[in-house]
Amino acid sequence: MATASTRQFWIKIHRYLGLTALAFLFIAGVTGSFLCFDKRIDAALNNDLFYHSEAAANLDIPALAARTQEQHRELVITSFPLNLGPSANLKLDVAPRQPGASLGFNQLFVDPTDGRIVGTRQTGAGWDRRHFVEAIFQLHQNLLGGKWGRWIMGIAALGWFIGSFVGLYLTFPAKKPFWPKWKKKWKIDTKAKMRRLMLEIHNSSGLWLLIPATVLAYTSVAMNFFDEAFVPAVQAVSPARPSVFDEPAKPRLAGAPQIGFAKALDLGVTAARADGLGWRPALERFNGDLHVYGVTFTDNGIENYHHMGPITYYLDATSGRLVERDDPYTDSFGRKLMRSLYPLHSGEVAGWFGIAIIFLLGLSTAEMCVTGFYTWWKKRESRIGKRSGPRLRKA
Repeated sequence: MATASTRQFWIKIHRYLGLTALAFLFIAGVTGSFLCFDKRIDAALNNDLFYHSEAAANLDIPALAARTQEQHRELVITSFPLNLGPSANLKLDVAPRQPGASLGFNQLFVDPTDGRIVGTRQTGAGWDRRHFVEAIFQLHQNLLGGKWGRWIMGIAALGWFIGSFVGLYLTFPAKKPFWPKWKKKWKIDTKAKMRRLMLEIHNSSGLWLLIPATVLAYTSVAMNFFDEAFVPAVQAVSPARPSVFDEPAKPRLAGAPQIGFAKALDLGVTAARADGLGWRPALERFNGDLHVYGVTFTDNGIENYHHMGPITYYLDATSGRLVERDDPYTDSFGRKLMRSLYPLHSGEVAGWFGIAIIFLLGLSTAEMCVTGFYTWWKKRESRIGKRSGPRLRKA
């Protein structure tokens, strides 16, 4: 067993790590739980953009996207889903055709029943209904503070990661017998007084959720320092296959022919079937800088991050030649590690069960901030009382 001085040292480490990161972790926990349902909430808040009243059947979505682009020559469509719900509008991500020009929006919503544009939106943070979900996302990611906010959240996550193991150590009994005493730490006495109850909730929730919470903290650190630290470290140990996105953009001749969305989809599906991939096409992309189309495949035809996420086939926009197969499942261990971050962090790795776990973890993280602060505050009152008591008697 550790000495009393050693234990006091780790108590102070846990206390100051927790107090330093407390506000940031509370924000991350609450917003993270909210973001488990971000797409549904966004669609509900912006029902006029996302839905129409009449069900559409037998849609040729690539043809609809191509027709919309032909009618609006000032823009380039960069991505769109290939499968829609019965009453869903088609959301097109767009960019200006002329470099440096401004459309005033980067999302365009089309009623698939008649091809009518029902609305547009410029993504970004804001507290109106059009931008509320994006504001919550950025608050979660970077405190609405860009790179510096992201780094602050990353440091808070690192404190959370370290503090989780310190907290585990502090649940170990100071005296024997170990197992009977430690087993009590996993339980909550609902009849205990408030101070004791808060401590027991803090300890037991930390123990029961230690493994998923540690994974969440690890992915938070890695994602917040992704380009600065995580990718260079992983690439140095286990580099991924070279990617077309590693190459600089190559200017192309004006008016260069393009195979179009429909042909790109056919070629992408043909290449996927030749590789034995049975997944359904879920998303189509166009990257004008690299002059490639991308056809993204998932297990259910809807963009998701089950397992390690989708597989994408990239085709040259002029020749239709396959230029890259972005498949983390057959890539290096380093690539697998990089692609596992978001599926693990969002819970999508395990579908709705995993998302439910992340939702509970977000609430639990906020709860541990509250119970931890309450416990510290009450102990602080006791410490102040003990220090001031002798002086009062002497006076």
